[in-house]
Amino acid sequence: MDKEIKYIEEEEKELQEEGRFLVDNFGVDMDKISYILLGPLIFLIIFLLPIPGLDWQARGGLGILIWMAFWWTSGHIAVAITALVPIFVTTFIPVAPVGEIVRVFSHRIVFLIAGSCAMGAAWQRWGIARRLSLKILSFFGNSARKQIWAWFLISALLSSIIADTVTAAVFVPVAVTLLHYLGYDSNTKRWNNKAATNILLAIAWGASIGSLPTPLGGGQNLLIYEFLNEAVGRKIYFYEWTMRMLPFTLMFIPFIGFYISHILQSEDVKLPGSKEVYQKELDKMGKMKKGEIYSALVFVLAVASAFLEPLYSKLFPFLDPAFVFFSLAFLLFFIPTEEKENVLSIKSMGHFPITVMIVWPSALALAKVLEFSGLAEIIGNNLSFFASGYGILTFLVFGGVTALLTNISTNTASAALLLPVIIQLFISQGLNPVPIILLLTVSVNLSFAIASGNGCLAVSAGYGVNLKTMFKHGVIIAVIGFILSTGLAYILDQFLPWWGVL
Repeated sequence: MDKEIKYIEEEEKELQEEGRFLVDNFGVDMDKISYILLGPLIFLIIFLLPIPGLDWQARGGLGILIWMAFWWTSGHIAVAITALVPIFVTTFIPVAPVGEIVRVFSHRIVFLIAGSCAMGAAWQRWGIARRLSLKILSFFGNSARKQIWAWFLISALLSSIIADTVTAAVFVPVAVTLLHYLGYDSNTKRWNNKAATNILLAIAWGASIGSLPTPLGGGQNLLIYEFLNEAVGRKIYFYEWTMRMLPFTLMFIPFIGFYISHILQSEDVKLPGSKEVYQKELDKMGKMKKGEIYSALVFVLAVASAFLEPLYSKLFPFLDPAFVFFSLAFLLFFIPTEEKENVLSIKSMGHFPITVMIVWPSALALAKVLEFSGLAEIIGNNLSFFASGYGILTFLVFGGVTALLTNISTNTASAALLLPVIIQLFISQGLNPVPIILLLTVSVNLSFAIASGNGCLAVSAGYGVNLKTMFKHGVIIAVIGFILSTGLAYILDQFLPWWGVL
């Protein structure tokens, strides 16, 4: 048994290394260089050729938008490299002030993301996430449906307070390690086995939709959170976001969980292994170590600071939850453990998803490009016909476009491309933008179909999830989710006036 456990631990270490590569891959597929070069070529064609109604700055903004969308969806170049396009272009062509573009990389939300991701890295390094998942699995046993629900719920819960990509990076390697032990020890076996694929989908889709309740759920939420603050002219408290997103979360959790466990997993089967397997793994971990305890306590303090802000903001107006997150994470570098290593160290920061740090500000940079180039205003004027109020048609049009884009590009990309334009459109019409922002927040998070849709899907794809199953059923869930969320948003806006007012 000791040899088997040692094998599991070695496998998990290898899988975590692979998982970090998948999340933080900065590569370029040089075999596809001619395809990749189409991106800048498209930009130059759009920028240089006269287009009726667009001046050179607007054409430059459109060119950057299409260039980034092309690279985002190609799959041949890392998301992090695509994220730097706005800085590269505006350095040489003044489509927008490069100083304004670079400034977003020091935005307060960047510090919140850094703190959150650093705490997530500590969770991975010291194993608290593994302990939590093993505890739950030892309770649920080896029923495929129960396993699916266990992974789905734990991923959905954690992704509401840690970035969705980080959640997937934490739990997918743990799940795959256990699947290795149960006989699904290759990507091919997991691709071809319904239960193994469904478990990976449960994590990916659980982390994707579980991110809704708080701005901490992912870069796309933090981006929209910033847009929302700017639109209403004040800082939005986290609890205000949670109160408005919770009805959608409570609707999606049972819907998607049931879909995976009873439609995808049409027949419940018993997986190899038993509760005893998980319990032995849990026993092997022993008592909680200092690294686990301190990383958990500091994380709880940071999350509490975000939600309790209304209680202390008047007494301590200088305290900003974004910097509290960052500062508490910083303290972890000075807290010792039983080993010759502090809670956070160079070693534990190897789990840090650096791509998240680049993608979020670059999405905001793209929004700035659209604003300064004048393209956002031009697009908004052409869509003004649909922004005549808050009828069901308005919700269907804007929610549908956003849900479509998030399933053919990425959730952060769709937020960056559409939200600034639509928000400005509603403001220019003298309409309260909050209801449409809230609806589009849900639509942006309906990314289920393709591996590039978000980090959760990408991580699970790298570990052998059946991509045909993901696409087919991801589209079905996205379509049903769009209809349900649009209807619910319309009902909330019509019958609960406070919902759409901030």
